[in-house]
Amino acid sequence: MNIKLLTRTALFMAIVTVTTMVINIPIPATKGYVNASEIAVFLAAALLPFAYNTFAAGAGCALADILLGYSLYAPATLVIKAIEAFIAFKLLKKFKLNSFLPFGIACIFMPAGYFLYEFGILRYTYETALAALIPNLLQGLFGAIGAGIVYPFLKKLSI
Repeated sequence: MNIKLLTRTALFMAIVTVTTMVINIPIPATKGYVNASEIAVFLAAALLPFAYNTFAAGAGCALADILLGYSLYAPATLVIKAIEAFIAFKLLKKFKLNSFLPFGIACIFMPAGYFLYEFGILRYTYETALAALIPNLLQGLFGAIGAGIVYPFLKKLSI
């Protein structure tokens, strides 16, 4: 067991949870919210190995959902954020692109995932589920840009 890796994973999970909780703006139509988690999700994806990064991203955001009273979203968040981190990780590692493009592509999955969850699982009306699509996309783009700016500096530190 690699204690250093487990510690880094726990730290990223905590960072993801806190960034999700610090800035959250409710979306009344869906009883959900937008937040600042994507920066931390993408940084976890880029700086941790596979499985550890998806766990930190998914579990960190799901924990924030529970702590903030949005537990209805926690199961979907666990899966959506883990897959989002996985997509960013794969694109960064496979194509060795600058970080903006992989994060930008990965951020598209999040609003699509929540739309499908709200419309398909929660059975919200199409219009209601659609109401969260733009705020979620803006959240993802904000995170992709923020992480794209910060990642090169953190990568040089070899954390």
